[in-house]
Amino acid sequence: MLLELSNDESRVLKDAVDSSLHTLLEEISQASQGEFREALRQRYDRLAALQHRLEPIVESEQFYA
Repeated sequence: MLLELSNDESRVLKDAVDSSLHTLLEEISQASQGEFREALRQRYDRLAALQHRLEPIVESEQFYA
């Protein structure tokens, strides 16, 4: 799947992912052991991978903007 984003859209997406990661860390720390905590951890891992992929794109756009 290919998703084309403008510079502004990619920055907004990265900001949303960053915010979600912060929130998920708080939720994970407060969740009791079990399936819910594991589901949160899996979601965190997927979002962290997405954040890692977005960083060079957003940084290069800011450099040339």
